[in-house]
Amino acid sequence: MFYNKDSKRILWVDWLKVFAIIGVLGLHSSTQFFDPSILYSFNWYVGVFFESLCRYGIILFLMASGFLILRKPEPITNFPRRFKRVFIPFVFWLFVYGIIKFYMINHSFNPVGIVIYLLEAFLNPTNVSIQFWFVYMIIGLYLFAPILSKWLENCSVMEIEYFLVIWVFVSVFQFLNVDTIILDYLRYFSGAIGYFILGYYLAFKDSRYLQSRKFGLFLFLLGTAICFVGTTVGSIVIGGPCYLFFGVGEITPNACLQGIGLFIMIKNTDFGKLSDRINSFAVLISLESYGVYLCNILIIEFLEKFGIFSISGNALVAIPGVFVISFIIANVLIYVMSKLPFLNKFTGFKSIL
Repeated sequence: MFYNKDSKRILWVDWLKVFAIIGVLGLHSSTQFFDPSILYSFNWYVGVFFESLCRYGIILFLMASGFLILRKPEPITNFPRRFKRVFIPFVFWLFVYGIIKFYMINHSFNPVGIVIYLLEAFLNPTNVSIQFWFVYMIIGLYLFAPILSKWLENCSVMEIEYFLVIWVFVSVFQFLNVDTIILDYLRYFSGAIGYFILGYYLAFKDSRYLQSRKFGLFLFLLGTAICFVGTTVGSIVIGGPCYLFFGVGEITPNACLQGIGLFIMIKNTDFGKLSDRINSFAVLISLESYGVYLCNILIIEFLEKFGIFSISGNALVAIPGVFVISFIIANVLIYVMSKLPFLNKFTGFKSIL
């Protein structure tokens, strides 16, 4: 078993990662239904709903990592270990995706062409598969973590709040695409670093609101409603799909509210009341989450290519169907690979996210 009552694991963090990977797969499973060709149809609205419901995935990963890494001094010597555990699986899956995509585009295995294609992919891995943007972002945070942990060790709660308030201000201006030069000079307060610090702050801040699961649920539902209503109404107004609330790798208020809400709910849930079997399963999913993150789109694309739950079907069946099948296949694949000596280093199993 991966968990028992005497385990020293921080159980709520494992559950954070479980919900995070559920969000990621939910997002990827519903993407095909956010298609201009079915705009305003029943399937499109269902697709928008699931897309709106699952915007929080990456945010939970970032906040979990921020809490785990920044809660204690982070020496610079930790970076090579963290880098290796994230980068080696990424390289493996980049090659797998890259070779398959090169063949699908060119219908041949030209060795020189594949090498050039893969070298270019290292500069921009999103050309191979969109989810790979996360890897370079998390490596950047790992590089900065020793500086952040030293700052947090010596700063007050008010100083953390000072940073977060400016981060929110800058993020809102960037989200609204406000054309002002001041954003160029406040970029130090922008980006994913805010979620990294937010995970640490939410875990240690003493506040009755941050200890209320009802308040967390309210934030989650509010974020979901903002995204769904904003996207549907916005699409009707502009006469086409509105992507404003669907930013990938961007700071959107709807996803931020969802992430904070779920963080509050999960942190304040006593998972110790669940059986060891259930918690062991959650820990296993948590340990496999990085590998599942890397391979899931490949699985989903194969399901779509072979016509399983196509866009012409009922989205209420197709989206949960694709999610369940891809979730099972991806987790089984990573688990089996983790048991094989040659492949286990490529799974990301036990990687800190």
